Parts: sequence; structure tokens; C-alpha cells
Amino acid sequence: MTDNEKKKYIEEVFKYCKTDSILVMNKTGQLERLQCPFEVMVIQDVGELYRGLICLVSAVKIDLTLIDVYIIKDKAYYFFNFRVLQRKIKNPRY
Repeated sequence: MTDNEKKKYIEEVFKYCKTDSILVMNKTGQLERLQCPFEVMVIQDVGELYRGLICLVSAVKIDLTLIDVYIIKDKAYYFFNFRVLQRKIKNPRY
């Protein structure tokens, strides 16, 4: 896929999906939309984030390799470095 084809694909995806939420399966198997900001836990050290840290995702994007990216404190991180938390955390540390 060329870069232009990827850009067109991303534009098409964002006709239906927005950067302010993700879709997840809840514990009962129902599809649920999580609005930003939502909580994630770092599952492997990445950049300045360390394993076990709770963070807030302010936006969700797609890079040119078509991989989801979470925006945390104005920096982009690949989604696979995190586990989405569907419970409320009173005081996220980052």
C-alpha cells in the first residue's frame, strides 16, 4: 500500500471513528465506546513511561503504518504498550 493509499484509508476510517474514543468489548461481551480521556496501564516500559503506570489517553490516532497510537501528555505511543482499564481510577499518576 502506498502512502497515499494509506492516507486515504485513514481518512475513510475517521469518517466512522473519531479521535476522541475507542470501541472495546466489556466483560459481558457487549461493544462499548470509551470516550477520551480513558485510563490505560503501561504493560512494558516505553519512552518515559514505566510498567504499571496509570495514564490518561487524550486522543487516539493512526500512524502511516496503520497502527493505533494513543496520545498521552501530548506524546504518541503505540497502543500495544498499554492495557485499557475500564474501571475508574481516582488519581491517575500521569
